[in-house]
Amino acid sequence: MMLLDEAHVAGARLMVRKLANHDVVEVYQPGCGQGAIAELAAEPMQSRRLDF
Repeated sequence: MMLLDEAHVAGARLMVRKLANHDVVEVYQPGCGQGAIAELAAEPMQSRRLDF
């Protein structure tokens, strides 16, 4: 698994939060929720109650 430093995590989190619902799912889906960026997409998916 690729590890991100705090600056990259903050930037990626901000970008994922600004994505439309279908784009959040597109970030999460390819790795089945696995990986540094997909893990950041899990929070918005839960809070927005997105299901793919």
